[in-house]
Amino acid sequence: MEKENNYICAYCQQPFPIWDMRPVNRSIEGKKFRICDSCADSARDQSKIVQCDACGEYFTSDVLHDEEICGHTFTACPNCGKDMVDCMTREEFEKEHQPRRYVVVVRNTDGSQRGYVVAMDNSAGVGDVVKKLAGKVNLSPAASITIAEILMDEDEF
Repeated sequence: MEKENNYICAYCQQPFPIWDMRPVNRSIEGKKFRICDSCADSARDQSKIVQCDACGEYFTSDVLHDEEICGHTFTACPNCGKDMVDCMTREEFEKEHQPRRYVVVVRNTDGSQRGYVVAMDNSAGVGDVVKKLAGKVNLSPAASITIAEILMDEDEF
């Protein structure tokens, strides 16, 4: 008959059966350990360990590294490489959170014109683009302002 208590929990130091086990930092050599289900639930509730929503693996916070991408936090899972919360690859995350970009052409009353590229967060509207540009450029001689959103990378040459 197979022995029921195969592991000792790294947190409570009690023996537990193999089916009641949660490996932590499994894909990181030298940092992996096993804990029982009840300690895993408690540690997760106390934010001592974090479960990747993409692959389901558990990690301690010391092996996770946050980085800011377009004003949002991206935490790559050491196992699958996707964001721990949003379950997106780095490329998907960057595309999702990249700021909107607008081309603004200002035609002045003297016949001159000038173009600008204005980057805004995703919640901003066209009026916000004009406000941001007005904060950087004198628009008092403007006869007309034309604004167009750059929708795809293919729109840039």
